[in-house]
Amino acid sequence: MLIQDQAQVQQQRIDPKIIMASALLQMSSMEIQQTIEQELAQNPALELEEEQPCTGCELAPFMCGQCQHNEQVRHESSSPDEISLHDLEHIFDAAPDSEEQSDPLSRIQAEVSLQEYLREQLRNMVSGKLYDVGEYLINYINESGYLECDLLEVTLELDASDEEIAEAVSIIQTFDPPGVGARDLRECMLIQLRCLADEGRGNPITEQIIRDLWDEMKSRRFNRIARRLKIKPEQVKEATEFIRTKLSPYPAAAFRAPWDYKTSDTKTVIRPDVIIHRLPTGHEVEIIGNEYFSLAVNPYYRQLYNELHNSRSKCSENERKHVVEYVERADLFIKNLNQRRKTLKSITKCIADYQQGFLETGSKLYLHPLTRVKIAEMLGMHESTISRATANKYVQLPNEEVVPFDFFFKSSQSVADMIAQMISHEDSTHPLSDQEISNILAQQGHPVARRTVVKYRESQKILSSRSRRR
Repeated sequence: MLIQDQAQVQQQRIDPKIIMASALLQMSSMEIQQTIEQELAQNPALELEEEQPCTGCELAPFMCGQCQHNEQVRHESSSPDEISLHDLEHIFDAAPDSEEQSDPLSRIQAEVSLQEYLREQLRNMVSGKLYDVGEYLINYINESGYLECDLLEVTLELDASDEEIAEAVSIIQTFDPPGVGARDLRECMLIQLRCLADEGRGNPITEQIIRDLWDEMKSRRFNRIARRLKIKPEQVKEATEFIRTKLSPYPAAAFRAPWDYKTSDTKTVIRPDVIIHRLPTGHEVEIIGNEYFSLAVNPYYRQLYNELHNSRSKCSENERKHVVEYVERADLFIKNLNQRRKTLKSITKCIADYQQGFLETGSKLYLHPLTRVKIAEMLGMHESTISRATANKYVQLPNEEVVPFDFFFKSSQSVADMIAQMISHEDSTHPLSDQEISNILAQQGHPVARRTVVKYRESQKILSSRSRRR
């Protein structure tokens, strides 16, 4: 039997307005610009304020006789003989304005990967089958610059001889940066030593130690190395110091294209979402994203909307629905954009005030531990709002360094930097142990366990006190 029944059920549903506000809050500056352009194309009631040069005009720009749009069309439609000197001056005066609106980041050259750089060198060295083998091997060079593959499998896959594989590997190992293509740390250092020797800056004792006494060097048995090579222990220590200062265990870290004039090895350009400016009276926060967009509701749509609410319009039902939907959508979009700007500015201003010592000096030692929960309590917001507003966004500091928002929420950042600074200023003959570092931090008001000191030290690739002793 079919039975009809009625029941009341309570459900929680998120308001679409909240969904739009949360989505805009999470967007980066580039995503906001794309969203604004998309909304301008889809919503006829939304427009840019600069598109209305006639104040109070209800006509479209192409219908207004006094509109700048028509003036521009008249200039473009004029024949070359009709262009006056005044028109030429107007054209040349307007040229710099268009240049100022261009994006300087769009002219930055594309990033060149290590593999592409190596293929270019290989192309200038060999050809034919040897090039195919070398190009295949380059694909197995990892981000540190080491060759990670089984050469026997490569021989079977490429149907190449052992001699061709070995020749291709040896050719790759002569490329820049020195040490690239090595299969282990020992081979990497030997390659770098050969490059230094070709430049007249080699060290024969260091090369002999790495080639013949590798295990003894890893165990830091300097006296045994001195006896085996029949040299003084001081010479062995000089050789190990040469390794520490002249050789790199990560050859790919020195990769830089020859045409790259920058000294930094990073090439990725990051567009900041927020800029913190230093002023004589403090810091000013600038939100990037819609600074070039001054949005407003079209006056003609606004007038129709007001007439509909006052029951003075004789529009059809479809026209009424069209006007109400797009005007309210435009109002909500503008409101959410302004709320996003206000929220992001409040959060950044709170961070700038709390981390004022770091922003003034640029030293991480003045970076106070901070969490999103603490920012939420200070601003009276929910923690999820802080997380959405700062997720995947970047801040440009007064010193023009660009860092992610997560940089300010790493509570262990300052402690790790304090440990690194202690070790850099320690006595090399009596280095600080992990427990001694823990005790010093506790005296300075940062109680940290010894195992935590070990974790921070190893995360910065700092050796233990025994290995640092000279």
